[in-house]
This record gives sequence, C-alpha cells and structure tokens, in this order.
Amino acid sequence: MINDPKSAHFIAWTEHGTSFVVSNVGEFSRSILGSHFKHNNFSSFVRQLNMYGFHKINRTPRAQRTSSDAQTWEFSHHKFLRGRPDLLDEIKRKALLEGQGGINVGPESVRARVELPGEVAAQLGSMREDYRRVWEVLMAERRKNERLTGLLRSLWDVVGKGFPGSRTVFRCCMVTFCRDFSFLTPTFL
Repeated sequence: MINDPKSAHFIAWTEHGTSFVVSNVGEFSRSILGSHFKHNNFSSFVRQLNMYGFHKINRTPRAQRTSSDAQTWEFSHHKFLRGRPDLLDEIKRKALLEGQGGINVGPESVRARVELPGEVAAQLGSMREDYRRVWEVLMAERRKNERLTGLLRSLWDVVGKGFPGSRTVFRCCMVTFCRDFSFLTPTFL
C-alpha cells in the first residue's frame, strides 16, 4: 500500500525512510483502507499499527490541529524501513492472550510475551505469591469445613439411633448453630 503509486498522495515514506505519513485521513480511509483491509475505519487502522509496535509521531503543532480528516499522521517502527523488506518478518504483534477478554495469569495463557519493566515484573511475582498463599489457606479451610461437616453428620446419626425422638431437639440446635456459623453448609439437615 505504501509503495503503490495509486495511493502515493495519501500515504508515503518520509524523506529518510524511517517513518511514513498518512495525509487526508478521510479520503485515505474511503479510498485506500477498504481495498487493503476488511474495514475503512482509520481508528481501527491506528489500533492495528499500535498492536504491532508502531508509534505515532506528532509533528502538527497543537494550535494548528483541525479535524482528524485534514490532519497528517506520521507513524514509525524501528523495523519498518524503506528499502528493507527483509525486516518485515521481525515485526510481531505485541501480545496475544487466550480469551481476548479475560486476564489469565497461567503460563499457558500467553502465546507471545512482552518484556515487563523490572519493577512491574517484581510486583507481579509478589502478587502471584500472595495469590498462591491465599489459595493454600482457602483450601485448608475448605478441608476443615468438610471434616466438621462429616463430624456433624456422624453426631446426627448417633443422636438419631441412640435417643429416639430427640432428633427434633437436635435439629433445632443444629439450625441455630448453622445460622450462627453460616460458613458451614450442612447438607444433612
């Protein structure tokens, strides 16, 4: 698209060939984007460029900026250089997460990794360790809950067998107990 003479008045290399310029965004979207992509939305085009590591270079002074249709947009990528098609294979999408909507922290969820700054990586490691500890405590409490439920179930059986007619009294006590200790969920009542 950038080397196509038909689109030269909308998109072209800069003088040094280290970036490219898109002029007349509205006409570029209507005329050029639709023939190269499944859309003709300039914002989607910019989003795609960002996902592949391109950066916008803002050369228009803030006071001179008008509507986005008339603006000139310049983009660069250190591996997207005029006359260097051999570098194109090295331009990769930044990161691709499974599910696209949720955040999965397991190693199987990341297909391509982005290098994190040291401080962020340390915080992430610390958060993962905290999560692991909380998970272990939760599992220990769940096991305690299951043992207590088993004990109460056994008591229920003993009271029913040893003291005929006393199950009603015991049941009332258990309902009160469970209401006070709602974390226990006796399924035997």
